[in-house]
Parts: sequence; C-alpha cells; structure tokens
Amino acid sequence: MKIINGKIVTPDDIIENCCIEIEDGRITNILKSVEKSGDVIDANGGYVLPGIIDIHGDDIETTISPRPSARFPVDFALLNLDRINTACGITTKLHAIAYFEDELKGRHVGVSKKIVRVMQRLGSEFLTDHFVHVRCEITSDLHDLLEVIESPLVKLISLMDHTPGQGQFTDHGKYREYHKKIYGLDDVEIDEIIKKKSANKGNEGFILQKMWDVSKRAHARRIPVASHDDDNTQKVELVYNIGVRILEFPITLDAAKKGHELGMTICMGAPNVVLGRSTSGNLSSYDAINADIVDVLCSDYNPQSMLYSVFILWKQGIMTLPDAVCMISLNPAMAVGMDGMIGSIEIGKRADILIVSEQMGIPMVTSTIVNGNIVYTKGDMIC
Repeated sequence: MKIINGKIVTPDDIIENCCIEIEDGRITNILKSVEKSGDVIDANGGYVLPGIIDIHGDDIETTISPRPSARFPVDFALLNLDRINTACGITTKLHAIAYFEDELKGRHVGVSKKIVRVMQRLGSEFLTDHFVHVRCEITSDLHDLLEVIESPLVKLISLMDHTPGQGQFTDHGKYREYHKKIYGLDDVEIDEIIKKKSANKGNEGFILQKMWDVSKRAHARRIPVASHDDDNTQKVELVYNIGVRILEFPITLDAAKKGHELGMTICMGAPNVVLGRSTSGNLSSYDAINADIVDVLCSDYNPQSMLYSVFILWKQGIMTLPDAVCMISLNPAMAVGMDGMIGSIEIGKRADILIVSEQMGIPMVTSTIVNGNIVYTKGDMIC
C-alpha cells in the first residue's frame, strides 16, 4: 500500500510531494517521489497524520449509562464506541475505567471488572487497539484494583481523590450540584458519600501508604502512574516522590508548573481547548499551553475534540502543526511507553495513519488506517 498526494505531518515538519510505503502493517519507506503504481491511497491534498492516541477517555462509562436510569450491554457499548473513535481518528484508546466504591449508581468496581472482561473477549472484533487506564479512587478498597493491575490490557493507572473540599471539588456546593446532575443522586445520598470520604481526613499516613502500595505494584509491572486533579505544589511533590510521572488535569497553574519543573508529563483535556475553558472552572488548557507546560491532550469525555483541538491551536498561531499533533500522538505514546511502535509517521513504526481534510474549517477524518489496514473511510466503516 502507498499513500500519495498529502501533507505528511512528522514530529518535526510538514512534508509534501512524498509517498509513504506500507508493507505488512509497517511504514517501510517515505519517498520524495510519488509512486502511483500498485495499491494507492490518494490523500487529495489533505493532511496525513499519525493515528491519535487517547490515554484518558471516560466515554465508555457514559456510553454504557448515558443517563442514570439507562444501562446498555457492555459489548454493545464497546463495539459502537470503537466505531465512533475510529471515525474520530483514535487508533489507540486507553479507556479510563473507575475503580470506585458503589456510590455513583454505575461507576463502581463491578461494572469496571465486567468492562475489562468484555474487552478481553472482544479483542479481534475491534477496529482499533483498546487498553485500560485504571482510575484508582484512593479512598476506596484496593483489593480489586491490585488484582486488575495484572491484566496485560492495563497501560496506565491514575491516583485520584474525589473527597469534597480539595482537588476538583474545592467547593462543596459544586460537588453536590455535579453529582445531582450527572449521577442523579439526592441530598441524602450525597451527604452519605461526603461523610464516608471525609472519614479519612486527618489520617494522611493511611492514604499515603495506599498510594505507595498502588505505585509499587504498578511499577513492578512497568505500568506508568498518573495523579489526577492536583491542586497545589505540595501535592505534586508528594506524588512525584512516590513515583508518579504524569499529571492529569492539574487544577491550578502553579501545580502544573511544579510538575513541569520536575519533568513530569502534563496532560490536559482537548474539550477544554475547544470550549476555551474548563467546565469545572479549573485551570484552562489555554493558560497552561500558553505557559508552554502541556505535553498531552486527551479526549476526557469527548473524543471528537482531539483532532479539532490540534487544528485550533495551530490556526490560532499558538503552536506549529507538528508540535500540536505530537500532543495527541507521539507524546501520549511516550507517556505510556508505546512510542517504539506507534505515535509518529516514521520508517519502521506501525502504520496507524489518518488522512484528514477540512470541512468549513473543521478537520474531519476521511480515512483511518490501523496496522496498515483501512478501517474507516469517508463515513463508511470497514467491518
């Protein structure tokens, strides 16, 4: 297979009038001349990008349960979500699955364990690669989490603490409002959660030991560890000292800057870029990007935002297109140790490639290639 007539975005440049040769699922050559013989894909002047790597996507849980009273079968949700992500250009997906206690009417260990089992069973039925990002609520029981770490599907673990009064929810009122709207909880149920989570207040040594336990088990399996919603520099230094090397959605610019100073990977949400703000009123991705401290953008709750966010940053002159593309491809691949195989258009790497054209100024995927196979083209799925 050959790809011709496109603007090829490499980690350092945009090159035109070249031909990408693919054989046995790998990029074998990038020629400066256009070879039109054989099996040829004409990019028609569009952009040729590496496949998008999403290391934090919450969309599986909301696809299973889009409303508190609605619950769809896990296999149905995963297969359809696979198709949606393929059309968005996401070729490697780390599903951020919550290992929380049964308090949010759907986001709990029982559902999480089933998602992993079904993901393992479906395997070859997927158009793209699917892995697990385990979201560890550190105030919960860790038995099931320590067990799932042994799964080869797990590529990332994040430590999080959703106790009201710190992190994402410094305001108790916003915590209450959010959980009523998203999870359909009433005041009595929310009061019970707050009481339970606050029970560990003043016992920081117990929480810290649990964080150490998770980190040590993850590192023994060569799984990177992230921290979630850090709101101050002291917390960043603490998690760094237990082996955390990725900061997800830092709440304040100071926390993000501290992580950057320590050499940590800073991950922000692509929807934040598209909307121009955080929906929780926390750190804006724009502010962090303008401070030159963001390495990775992820889908969070909206996979459609990843490609668009890159073009927004480029068109606004905030970043070059290669640098912006690296935030959704090479940089996330490096963060989870997969950059030897995927993340950029380079000879020897797997041919996970997108062809992108603009429609009314919005980038749209016209073809998605995974492991050298066309799995999506112009709105039609290749099943």
